[in-house]
Amino acid sequence: MKYNGIYEVEPAFLRGSTILWKNTGNGEYVIATKGGRKYFVKRNMHARYPTKGESKAVYEKFKAEAEALLKKQERLRLLMKGLDWSSDYIVVEEENFWDSEKMFTTVTPCIPDALDDKYDYASVPLAAFLQLAKSAAEALEKLHAHGVIHGDLKEKNILVTDRGGRYVAYLIDFDSSYPADAIPDWESIGGSEGYQSPEVMLYGSDEGAAPATTITAATDIFSLGVVFHKWWTGSFPGVDLERGSVGAAVFLDKEVTIDKKFDVRIGAEYGATLKSLINWMFAKDPADRPTAKQVLEVLSDRAEVPEAFRKGNDDKPFDTELWEAHQAIAGLMAVSELKGKGVRSLKRYNDGGGSGNLKYRAVMTDGTERVMTLSELCDAGYAAIKDAEVEAPWEEHMIEFEPAEVIAKKGYAKIRRLRMAFRKRYQIIFASGREIDKGYEWLIAEGLAHPKTVTVDADTPWPEHGSAYCAENMARLGVKSISRMEVGGEHRYRIVYFEMKDGKNKVNERVPANNLKLMGFIV
Repeated sequence: MKYNGIYEVEPAFLRGSTILWKNTGNGEYVIATKGGRKYFVKRNMHARYPTKGESKAVYEKFKAEAEALLKKQERLRLLMKGLDWSSDYIVVEEENFWDSEKMFTTVTPCIPDALDDKYDYASVPLAAFLQLAKSAAEALEKLHAHGVIHGDLKEKNILVTDRGGRYVAYLIDFDSSYPADAIPDWESIGGSEGYQSPEVMLYGSDEGAAPATTITAATDIFSLGVVFHKWWTGSFPGVDLERGSVGAAVFLDKEVTIDKKFDVRIGAEYGATLKSLINWMFAKDPADRPTAKQVLEVLSDRAEVPEAFRKGNDDKPFDTELWEAHQAIAGLMAVSELKGKGVRSLKRYNDGGGSGNLKYRAVMTDGTERVMTLSELCDAGYAAIKDAEVEAPWEEHMIEFEPAEVIAKKGYAKIRRLRMAFRKRYQIIFASGREIDKGYEWLIAEGLAHPKTVTVDADTPWPEHGSAYCAENMARLGVKSISRMEVGGEHRYRIVYFEMKDGKNKVNERVPANNLKLMGFIV
């Protein structure tokens, strides 16, 4: 089947006569052939050409967006003219058009034998990784030399081939790209979470938050540094933030931990380390970052990293506090105790991808390393669970809380009484800071409380009604006391409950014996 009457769609993207488009973030794609060559055919999901019959406002809006997109793409094609995927390793679109459904479509050549996007680059040796990094920096240098900012560098937008052990990187997907002298509006700035530079995050956060002049080719350098880290470790750099990415950490002057794997020398001439290079690429001020050419020179051992950015494994060895979200539930052991347990370094660890996955990285004196959850940290004796803060339950609920340490181990920091209109409930605060409100039944079901064993204040029933009360049934229904009473010569009862009403215990008076027997109070 042909798409738009031109491109023969690959069978893997078809179901009968229906094209099975695959999602790609900001669009959808298929692989198709034309003239014996394979192409990557992508439709932009955020742009379409206006059609007749729409309201004037909608028509004008889509028309303006379509014209702006075409203008940008035309400018990019002019700037990138002459670049070729086979020699420059930049995969430029061959054509774009509005398809029969008024969707904006771009067509680019498929790279033969590109490695799967799940390829394990973390296992490659230093020499092979340097070759891969140099290839990516070289392609980016050519792109910047043509006046284009990629705008969305990440692993998925860099295809890699293996030419007999020599890795070659190809830059693809220029949907978010823009001319260096025509920065898009703040609402239209692109990028992917975890890879964005601090200036892009600030510029795109709100109109006027940062001038467009802060957006330069240096934003690609920052993103490329993140890509290098993801390639060789499989994870983002660690950041001293509970929620946030590398860009946010750099902007807030929080510590960024580059994996110790990068603390290796690049050649012998200048003695730079990969760790120092990435630290330079992560400079807060875009003007302080290296150019793509300088990155390539350092990787090729033809230049050194400026003194201000040289970085080895000399980071502070211990964080003295847990993540803030964990401090309500646990406390970290003193540094002296940690050292006594053979710990050389213990630091907060968040992979920097914006996931908020709060962990800890422990390095032992024998060099072994382990990333640990809070639970694992406590099990190892490096931290201790704090008792939860628990208020006494509402008296009328007839419950007792489990010991504070038991509640804490279940992940709860506080339980407080909560009055809601005519109801009495409980505010439960998790160790993470999340709050919920629940009734006492939920507390029992979650193992945070159990029914209270109570003694009912009672005399004996009238002899003609029975010999004894059933204290268990009365306690279950919240009876505080029961006593005999005589009303007009008739033997009845007065029941006082734990439940409060208008500040007083609820009272049920003049209860006949048959009601008590139905409730199981008299045996």
